[in-house]
Amino acid sequence: MSDFDNDSVATIEITLNHVDRALERLRVGTYRTCQVCGSPLELADLVAMPLSANCSSHPELA
Repeated sequence: MSDFDNDSVATIEITLNHVDRALERLRVGTYRTCQVCGSPLELADLVAMPLSANCSSHPELA
């Protein structure tokens, strides 16, 4: 029997999906680029939230 409930598994899957998307952005060279407007992401924002895909002008798209 597992100690994980469905919500925990779902949260882990969502996080892994965000990691996969960030790794793909690294691979193609768009990691530091906002996925909404194309402007550069602030390094401090990426240090605080390395899976961020958008600049501070746009809400995080889940």
